[in-house]
Amino acid sequence: MGSMLAGATAAQAREPFVFAAFNQAALARHAPLPAPAAFAPHAGMAVVLDWTNETVLEQAGGEQVRLDGEALRLGLSRRWAWDDAVIGVELPLLVTGGGVLDAVIEHWHEWFGLPNGGREQIAQDEYRYRYVRDGVTVFDVGGSDDGIGDLRLSTARCIGTAGCWRALVQLPTADADRLLGGGLGGSLWYERGYALDRAGRWRGAIAGGGAALRADGPLKAQQRTRVPFGWVSLGYALTDVLDAGVQVYAHGALYDGSALDALSRAGGQVVFGVRYRGAAGQWWLAVQEDALTRSSPDFVIHVAADWGAD
Repeated sequence: MGSMLAGATAAQAREPFVFAAFNQAALARHAPLPAPAAFAPHAGMAVVLDWTNETVLEQAGGEQVRLDGEALRLGLSRRWAWDDAVIGVELPLLVTGGGVLDAVIEHWHEWFGLPNGGREQIAQDEYRYRYVRDGVTVFDVGGSDDGIGDLRLSTARCIGTAGCWRALVQLPTADADRLLGGGLGGSLWYERGYALDRAGRWRGAIAGGGAALRADGPLKAQQRTRVPFGWVSLGYALTDVLDAGVQVYAHGALYDGSALDALSRAGGQVVFGVRYRGAAGQWWLAVQEDALTRSSPDFVIHVAADWGAD
């Protein structure tokens, strides 16, 4: 039994360090931006929880936008493997509302000397998404929601240590008018793990690709149909079972025809946290911050678990 557990842990130790985290902003939910994977093709199940809080107050020319709210995204996924290929399906569940994190985030930003992005100008723990363009209200979403996000189907083909080609198809099963998703599209990317030392204590992954999409909703006329993306991660093995690391994820702008950073700017997120590697699976705990403000949420708590399955 001891040798079996040691073998399982050693196999997982060879997997690159990544977080299955991507842009969780409300205005990015329609886009088929993939979650980093980097695992070898094996069957399994995963649960990923992203607790997101964002606040954007911005005005430019005849445009005004307020993006203020909190969301819980619970991604439930299953994978099946054949030889060097794997296919998967993910069903995301969404709960949105005013939340409870505003005061915590303001103290967090104060502690680390980070900007609050205008949080002090509005009441805490409210949910309001509003965009006015040339005197016309493009969307005004309040209250709270719960429902399913956009269903995702994925496939990958990995060639030994040479990396993996991966593809994603997203189906518009979410309510686009409530900014919950509603994007039909797909993405294709190449992802490869790497090690910086012979012992394999420094490990990460690098990836790049592009997405094509068509989405409904109030911003349909401004949505870009092609978006590049990529990421790089690096982790260090603190112990035989515990890693700490960081990841940078970037993508092109999702919208055209706007002077607002929230719509015109590319997205960028930095994730840092830990991974625990057990015999039965792996667990992650991380915090995500916006590397590019306004086009990415300024605070996300990321928790994930992945179990192997035969």
